[in-house]
Amino acid sequence: MFDDSHYRNKPGYIYLIHAQETDRYKIGLTTRSVEARFAELNSSQSPYPLEIIDWFETDNVTDDEEYLHEKFADYRVHGEWFVFDKRTLKEVRREYQDDVGFTFPQLPRISLPTLPELSWFSRDKVAFAMASIGALWLIVLLSGYLPKTTPSNSSPSPPQKSLLTMASE
Repeated sequence: MFDDSHYRNKPGYIYLIHAQETDRYKIGLTTRSVEARFAELNSSQSPYPLEIIDWFETDNVTDDEEYLHEKFADYRVHGEWFVFDKRTLKEVRREYQDDVGFTFPQLPRISLPTLPELSWFSRDKVAFAMASIGALWLIVLLSGYLPKTTPSNSSPSPPQKSLLTMASE
């Protein structure tokens, strides 16, 4: 049995990794970056290529990992490895999304190089940037629908075409 006393009450990440070409998934914890742990697992600890499916940040890695291990105990095949069909995998993924409260839009999972110059780059920062751009675009789009105010002593100007109307023409 894994001794998690070193990790008890520490912040970190709970990750979900898939062993490609199988139906096996690892629910694990790390107090380092997910990318560093993934590189370690993928380099020497798995006979299959691995892919990161999901992860979330937590204030207590051992409690959250224990919760997920207990919830999906019926699917455990060995240690931290579980067998999930598509329906169960959706349920597991929902747990990962529910745990963080507000979630950013899902981005495609890619393996990032662990280069020092990319230390500022994270999935959440990219998702936040995309959401911000989307919000700005929505404001521009909806601005064509807002009523134009005119001074009371002038006649109203003709309605402006919205970007949506112009795009459909």
